[in-house]
Amino acid sequence: MKQRLLFFVLTLAGLSMLRSGQATPMVALPPVHHQAVVRAGDERTLVVYPNPSTGIVHLTINGLEGRRAEVTVLNVIGTVLYRETLTELSERSTKTLDLSKFANGLYYVKLEADNASQLCKLIIR
Repeated sequence: MKQRLLFFVLTLAGLSMLRSGQATPMVALPPVHHQAVVRAGDERTLVVYPNPSTGIVHLTINGLEGRRAEVTVLNVIGTVLYRETLTELSERSTKTLDLSKFANGLYYVKLEADNASQLCKLIIR
């Protein structure tokens, strides 16, 4: 009974906020398996696969030819668990990481180059 009442109150509050223009409706998005945060042209700058992974992870880095980039793997609270500097990248570079010793869970792969930063979620099972 309390759950129904709470649902009813929250629904009414949400409807009144929509009418007053204070909130916008939420839309469910489909799940994303490869998450690229920043795009260079029409190609993704960073692709992490497979995702979810058992620990062997491939990174494809596009559009950073001749530049230097830093790859970092962080846990959900932001602790750096892995860091590597990549130099002399080609137009399309691939890097394989062995994260099989990491515990199952959610991680973030961060790519930093020049003044840009990209962050991708990674699930290890």
